[in-house]
Parts: sequence; C-alpha cells; structure tokens
Amino acid sequence: MTRQGQIAVRSGLRALSGQHVLTRFVLVGVWNTAFGYGEWALLQFLLGDRLHYLVILVLAWPIAVANAYICSRRLVFRSTGSVLRELPRFSLVYVVTLIASLAALPLLLRTLPFNIYVIQAGYTLAVVALSFLAHRFFSFRGPSQRGQASTETGGDHV
Repeated sequence: MTRQGQIAVRSGLRALSGQHVLTRFVLVGVWNTAFGYGEWALLQFLLGDRLHYLVILVLAWPIAVANAYICSRRLVFRSTGSVLRELPRFSLVYVVTLIASLAALPLLLRTLPFNIYVIQAGYTLAVVALSFLAHRFFSFRGPSQRGQASTETGGDHV
C-alpha cells in the first residue's frame, strides 16, 4: 500500500472512532457490502461457467462473514466480549440471510428481468438494515455491553 493509501486508511479509522454506533455501522457497512459483493461477483465471474451460482454463493459466504465480523467487532460495536460467544451468534445472523438467499435468488432470477449481479446487489442492500438490528441486539449484546449500549448512543436505542 502506498504512503497516501496508508494515510487515508488511518484518517478514515480516526474519523470512525468518534462516530455514533449507527454512523460507524453505515460506514463500515459500505465497506463490508462492497467487499462481500465484490468477492462474490469475482467468484461468479471466474467460476460461473463451471459451478452453479448457488454453490458460488455458499463459497463466498465464509469469506464475507469473516471480514464483516472483524470489522463489526472492532470498528462498529467495539466489542471486548468473548469471540467464542460472539462469532457463532454473528454467524447465525448471516446463516439466516444465506438460507434466505439460497431460496430467494432462484425465484428472483426467474421472475425479475435483471441479471444475477443486479439481483444480488439489491438483495444485499435489503439485508444491511436487518443485520444492523440483529448484530446490535443479538450478536454483540452480552452482559458487559448491556449498560454500555445506551450510554454510547446517548440513550437512544438504535
């Protein structure tokens, strides 16, 4: 990474540090969404002639979830809880979205006049709002965070 790139990343991380949890979620969510979609689209492009699109979706899933967990844990929710407790809960949220994707994608491909890339992009955006709530109140909600969540957000339960 170039020196300018490193400065930009550090500057972005500093900006994230003072933001409200919802703002941090949106900013990190943009990265997670771009990363997950980009990684899936690359696999779809490279392997789409050899593997069924649902297999590619399943192959892309753990990479995207690992990236999202690390970013959400460190940058959004600033969790210090047990990874052994949080990671399974975090993954469960995405297992639900994966199952929904596996069911919805074939149906959407048959009924909508869009290609797989457009449909997956739209589906991904729909998942973002639901995942914030699930992670806020389930994945990163442990005994040590019960009082912290309301004080960090200024009392509003986002």
